Amino acid sequence: MGPRLKTRGGPKGGTLKALFLEHLRKTGNVSEAARAAGIDRKTAYNWRRQDEAFGDHWREALEEATDLLEAEARRRAIDGYDEPMLHAGRLICDPEGRPVMRKRYSDGLLRMLLRAHRPTRFREARIVGEDSLPILTKDDEHL
Repeated sequence: MGPRLKTRGGPKGGTLKALFLEHLRKTGNVSEAARAAGIDRKTAYNWRRQDEAFGDHWREALEEATDLLEAEARRRAIDGYDEPMLHAGRLICDPEGRPVMRKRYSDGLLRMLLRAHRPTRFREARIVGEDSLPILTKDDEHL
């Protein structure tokens, strides 16, 4: 068992819970949120088990963290992201010495988002055998 944190004069349970939930909302990572709150992971899990309202806030925080991940995936897939250009392993710079950037998009993230939001239409194809026909869904009736 690790060293216990001193709480005398420091933040109390309610404040620590709020701090934990704030970081859980930002990161979606229990270990990181516990470190930020200065508590052991086990303490957080005990709070969740013993306090139904805290458990509800925990679930909401994870949902918000997942929403942030989904928004970032959407941004990278649709808006793209800047990546410095390299040639022979060396950074290419413009005449002013600034790195030359190119816009990259993530087709993999786009496919993932489509499968998540339209699973009947964009799910992975399953190959059963050489003579298999494509699996049609009600969305494909117009074909």
